[in-house]
Amino acid sequence: MNKKLLGLALLTIIGNAYADKALDIAFVDSFRTMRECEEGQVVGKELDTIREKISKEIQEEAQLLAREDSELKAKASTMKQDIVVKKERELAKKRRDLEDKVRDAEEELKITMQQKTEALATKIEEGITQVAKEKGVDAVIDKMTGRVIYTKDDNKGDITSDTIAYVNKKAKGTTKNTTTVAKKEDKKAAVAA
Repeated sequence: MNKKLLGLALLTIIGNAYADKALDIAFVDSFRTMRECEEGQVVGKELDTIREKISKEIQEEAQLLAREDSELKAKASTMKQDIVVKKERELAKKRRDLEDKVRDAEEELKITMQQKTEALATKIEEGITQVAKEKGVDAVIDKMTGRVIYTKDDNKGDITSDTIAYVNKKAKGTTKNTTTVAKKEDKKAAVAA
């Protein structure tokens, strides 16, 4: 079941269980908020700039390497074989170095994107929480993920205490049943002995 449907199903269950306590639920599209807020646009441009810079550097090195390779192939017939082998090894090392540089750059970009996105997400969630408090809503659910981003501490639909009481009641009933069964088994064992 997708997260959005799961979130809506949970809301329906809670809403039905607490029909006399109407909940004020709000929805937010956090991805859109991140993309369209000013800071999100700045972060997007920063990441694009970093990506373009890395891409340009790698392309330049790849072109240089391709040029050296084609020059070697053009001159190879006029060069001594041991020199050709040595140059081919050097080119192979440069290719490996370039591949390593590409992997390192991708990892660095990934980490930078994650850090900037997490920092922005934290600010977005703070904004969502503040707006929710100002509007007095009981809960805010992300439209894209179905995740509950905010719940008011004393919201009308909080069933935590009721759930604790229910589980405790069930546990006491199970303990009594277990004790009664154990006593009966002890009596049977005593009679049989």
